[in-house]
Amino acid sequence: MKTVIAIFFILFFLGCSDQGEVYVNDKKIFNTPIKCMQLSIFPPNKEMESTLKSLYQFDTNCSYELALSYKTDIVCNSNQNWAQKTSGIPNGYIRIEIKKEGVLLYTYYKDLKGPLTDDKLIEGFNRLQDDLNLL
Repeated sequence: MKTVIAIFFILFFLGCSDQGEVYVNDKKIFNTPIKCMQLSIFPPNKEMESTLKSLYQFDTNCSYELALSYKTDIVCNSNQNWAQKTSGIPNGYIRIEIKKEGVLLYTYYKDLKGPLTDDKLIEGFNRLQDDLNLL
């Protein structure tokens, strides 16, 4: 029985990936040239705004929107969750969405096991750039 449990845990952790997940609500976005995007960040963060603006020329008058949302330092204060607290579960996330006129088209999501750094933000934007036709 111990062998079965050990194999299960090995397979479980081998199957885990540190790559971000992509969710697409409209597959047409893969073939649509995106000529401009406006930027929104929640909660606002000047450093992240600066990093993204160094990667792309945003336009406040565009119908497409890149919406960045993130959360760091998530903690659960319940004593019943001690096992999850010690197992290295994520303590934050980053989500980059592409919307057109408020309609969600594309989402990049990644759990974070530490702070949101410029490298992780750039990694997410590069994934978006690889997937979509940004001009």
